[in-house]
Amino acid sequence: MNILSSWKNWLVITPLVILLSFSTVGIGRTSVYAEFDSAGNYVCNPFKGELETNIFISVVNQINEKLEFYKRSYPNSTEQEQHDFIMKYQNTWQLYNKSKACIEALGINSDKTASLNEDVKQAIAVPEFNMLGIVALSIAVCLSVVISRIRLK
Repeated sequence: MNILSSWKNWLVITPLVILLSFSTVGIGRTSVYAEFDSAGNYVCNPFKGELETNIFISVVNQINEKLEFYKRSYPNSTEQEQHDFIMKYQNTWQLYNKSKACIEALGINSDKTASLNEDVKQAIAVPEFNMLGIVALSIAVCLSVVISRIRLK
């Protein structure tokens, strides 16, 4: 009888533990979900400015946190590596751009609402060609000097 009673307890307690674990998963952080049309594209809702503002803040925080996590994981990463990492999240960037345009169309100042941190701004501003661009510019300047001197003679 003792075994049967412990078996019943297990059958009652296990589902409760599972349900509680699922219900407490997201307590520490509240996610915000955007509205999407039937094709899966983000839709700006002009009647819910507060929702759109929360969506924008959430996306900005996601971008900031992604780069912060990357920099903690790879403290010796170069600016180009950080740029490559953060730019590979194209869906997040598309949502960021659309959400920013949405709240600005609603008359909300996106810069005062939420802004990308300085590390993200620096990472997205890194030129794609780094040294190659500098070398190409140097060669172009040298060639223009040589050509202008040849013409003067």
